[in-house]
Amino acid sequence: EKYLTIRALYEDKDENKVKISFDEKAKIAIKEYFGSVYTKEKKVTYPSKQKVKGLLEMPAGINIQTGKVHYWFYDWKNSFVVIECLESLLRDYPGKEIYVIMDNWSAHKSHDVKVWNALHSRMHLVYLPSNASFLNKIERVFSFLSRDILQNSNFQTVREAMERISNYFEKEGSIMV
Repeated sequence: EKYLTIRALYEDKDENKVKISFDEKAKIAIKEYFGSVYTKEKKVTYPSKQKVKGLLEMPAGINIQTGKVHYWFYDWKNSFVVIECLESLLRDYPGKEIYVIMDNWSAHKSHDVKVWNALHSRMHLVYLPSNASFLNKIERVFSFLSRDILQNSNFQTVREAMERISNYFEKEGSIMV
């Protein structure tokens, strides 16, 4: 079990195992973004230099069996944020074995995360091979989020961006099914 392949984990149908693909969305700058604008009347331009209205970090995970997206908002990211997200998953899936598939970012493999993980036997951290982010299904969710919400946006505040992102995930429910 210690050396489960990613493929075997994705294909495992055991109802007692929850498999979460987890990563952090790259820092989201709250500013005016370009996107698809279809108009014949005028040319739309976006300022190359803009004042950023705020920054947002968004760790997220997708349950690869159900498609449910778990997401959190933070001002920064580090190993303590990762631990808070993992603790949230433990609360969301009581009594289940949880396998979290993640990349090799140093905060994912920090001493603090290792110590925390040793104290939580239901949580199994599965690390992707280096340079294999394409195996992490949450990356597809981030791509949908960028296309559907962030492109062509002009949020005025971080709070507004958080609300739109939350509405998107609540409305879409399971975007992977």
